[in-house]
This record gives sequence, C-alpha cells and structure tokens, in this order.
Amino acid sequence: MKTSVVISSVLLGLLAVVPRVGAEIFAGPLTNPANGHDYYLLAPEGWTAAETEAENLGGTLAIIRNAAEQQWVFEKFGHDGAKERSVWIGLHRQWPGGPFVWVDGSKLDYANWSGGEPDNGGGVEGCVHLWAEAHSGGGWNDAVESTCIGAVVEIPGKVTPKELTAKEKALIGDWYENGQPDRPAWIAGTDNKLFLITHDRHTARLILKDNDVLYDADRQYGEIVKDHILWSNSTWWSRHPAKYNRDHPPAEKPVRGFFPGSLTD
Repeated sequence: MKTSVVISSVLLGLLAVVPRVGAEIFAGPLTNPANGHDYYLLAPEGWTAAETEAENLGGTLAIIRNAAEQQWVFEKFGHDGAKERSVWIGLHRQWPGGPFVWVDGSKLDYANWSGGEPDNGGGVEGCVHLWAEAHSGGGWNDAVESTCIGAVVEIPGKVTPKELTAKEKALIGDWYENGQPDRPAWIAGTDNKLFLITHDRHTARLILKDNDVLYDADRQYGEIVKDHILWSNSTWWSRHPAKYNRDHPPAEKPVRGFFPGSLTD
C-alpha cells in the first residue's frame, strides 16, 4: 500500500501502545434500502469507545439525516424484545457546552429530541442516544460520554479513503507542551489520519476542522495560531521551545474565552 506520510519508528512505537477496541456485534449488517448503507448494533460501551469501534469497522456511529432514517434506525435497533433500547448515535457536542455536530462534521439539520432535551445535565452531557426511558419512541437524549449502552454503526458504500490535506500534513512533527523543552509532544500521520501523542504517551485521534481547529478523542479542541496550538484546557503547544509568562498575558483578545499567556519563542 502506498504510504504518503512517513512516521518515525519512535512514533510508530508510541501508537502501538494503544489497544484496539473490539466491541461485540449484537446484530447486523442490516441494509437500509433508502440509502444503501449497512448498519450494525454494538454491545454496550461508552460513546467514544463505540465511535472508535465504528471507525474500525469502516464507518461511524449512525448519522440520522431525516425522519425516515430516524424511523428505520429506531425500528431496527431501538428495541430489545418488547422493551425499547437506548443506543448511541453519531451526534455529540464539539466541546463541553458547545453546539452539537455529527461525527462527520456535518451540521444538525434534523433533530428528534425528547421533551425537555437536550438539557446538558450537570454541564457534562455531550453525547446523544435514542432514549428508552419513558417509552420516548426513539426520542433523543444527551448523556454523559461514559454511559454504557449499545450503539448503532453506519457504514456507507465503498468509497475512496480521503488522503491528508497539505494543511493536515503540515501539523505532523515535533511540538512542545507549554513550550517546555523537557515536555516534547508529537503529531503523527498515516495516509488519511492524524494522531496526537503527548510526552506521557497518551495517544488520541486528531481531526482538523475548518482549517484551524483540532479535536481529539477526549473532545478537547484547539486553535492553530501561527506555530502554536491553543488548547481548550488552557494549555498550549509550540513548534519550538518557548518562554511562557502567565504574569504578562498577551494584549490581543483571548482565544475562545481564555488567555494562553505570553507566547514568545
């Protein structure tokens, strides 16, 4: 297979420490005749683990675009015998308290929320499922990511994998957490995926959105500002070791509500 991005053996070793998620498939494939897509039902697990397994199967958690698809998914996967079953779908918040988007990046044009939802209970409900509570008829509910329920996977017809763009490839290489030379970090890439690797070997999938925003598997996000990434947890990465002075924040406006501090190479 052609490899367009070469990753060093060190980075490959770091990626290898991440175990593959392997959820049991309860049902499927079932083909929706309206769109030709195949669907599976996965055993109960959290939303992020379910989405990871959906990608391993070649798809994503189900994206419901209209009332007809909602009805089909609920009829096929929203029941466990005579009882309704709660199942994850591919809708989640871009960041805590942020807007909902589908896992493929498309905006929410159709919704089927249960009464009073979404309510973001406790400020920590960022993932969406068909709700079995109170016989909602497949109405949607936002829930905590770690909630252990089934999940519906959607796999489209055969497509050509998208290669990394020039902007994505430009992110690959060495970085420094908070500009500290003793805390190196990396962004690595395959033909069509990006991965974040921290100094302590935490590895996560990265997705570039709108050319300037990164999302990882923990739903953190960051903005690319020149040769820095300003993360939503108030940390930052630099292409080069840099001085970080919290006592003298920059004069410019804060990025998405926080000051990253003074960034000086």
